[in-house]
Amino acid sequence: MRRVYIVVTLVALFAIVGNHLMSPSTGRAVSPEDFAGACAPCGAPCPSVK
Repeated sequence: MRRVYIVVTLVALFAIVGNHLMSPSTGRAVSPEDFAGACAPCGAPCPSVK
């Protein structure tokens, strides 16, 4: 039974990685200038200070 779990886990892992590698890219690299004026590393805007 343990082998079945290992095989299912490996198949799922390969499917996830394969799906990720086959997905189309955005077509351009992200540069720091894209996030000018952002507070967070993800590019989120700064909350307004009142």
